[in-house]
Amino acid sequence: MLVLAGLTTLCACTTNYIRPYKELSDPSHEEIASIRLLPWGSYTVVYNSITCEQIGDACGFFRGHAYAHYMLNHALLPPSFYPPLSEKQADCYVAKYGEPSEIKAAVALLLDENREPSLKIHGDPLIRAQNITECAKQSGNWSGN
Repeated sequence: MLVLAGLTTLCACTTNYIRPYKELSDPSHEEIASIRLLPWGSYTVVYNSITCEQIGDACGFFRGHAYAHYMLNHALLPPSFYPPLSEKQADCYVAKYGEPSEIKAAVALLLDENREPSLKIHGDPLIRAQNITECAKQSGNWSGN
């Protein structure tokens, strides 16, 4: 019975996107979120909790985006070093498996011309918002306009 419960948990983690990764809050982190290999061999999403308070639900999207780089077997790089294709793939991964409210919040943030200028957004925000919306619609993870 215990083995079955363990397998069920494993299956839920590998097929369900809902926070299958470890997170570490670091208010001094310069990015919204990134993924790191910690010294003890654990991959962890590190995020700036102060920035996350400011951007609300969109933070969940960016934390998921960091995790997506790991899931997609991308080389783990500082966020500004990822090539555009890797960024698009990570965005699309979250658009497919992420929480719809977080996806919409991220798209709204990317489209907001009055967002905090110090917020580290990599790539063209308009193109990213379009790609995220398209991927979410194609996967059936988008509702509304």
